[in-house]
Amino acid sequence: MKKIALILFLFPFLLATQCDEDERPCGRYVEWQIPNLISIENQQTTYTVGDVLWLSAIVDRNQNNGNAAIDLFSFDTKLSYYIDLKKSSVYNTFFYLYLNDNTSVVEQGEAESNTVILTPENDTFKSKFGIKLLESGTYTLTVYNIASYNPNQVGCNFTRHSLVTDFSELESNTFTFEVQ
Repeated sequence: MKKIALILFLFPFLLATQCDEDERPCGRYVEWQIPNLISIENQQTTYTVGDVLWLSAIVDRNQNNGNAAIDLFSFDTKLSYYIDLKKSSVYNTFFYLYLNDNTSVVEQGEAESNTVILTPENDTFKSKFGIKLLESGTYTLTVYNIASYNPNQVGCNFTRHSLVTDFSELESNTFTFEVQ
């Protein structure tokens, strides 16, 4: 019985020694700020059910982060940004909304749920993404940055770029609107 108790006592310590030694993030992360990269076409405070809220983004391949000139084409094949879309309710401050083929339209670029993917065109990365406004209510749309997009990244030999941005003409990364 004492042996079983000793094994049960030592078992957590044995498991603790089996963890990976190095769990630090790897790769190189470069971030800088470029305002006004995402535009809201036909920006209004009130929309009608059935309207489409169009977001477009254009990022020049040649960037300067203050330290060096960067050709994004030499690092990234695609860029992306995440849409945080919330609807307020009488009972709950916000419900986070999931965008899919039924609730969005992609005119240029690609999309995976709430992630809009900018694809290369000439000397830029571009996207045009529409959110179908299917229900009345108060909505808040937030974006944070446009960043390198490579969901299958393996190993540590990579550079990830992040361009902190906001909506043009708003000087903010949040847009609140009504749908009636």
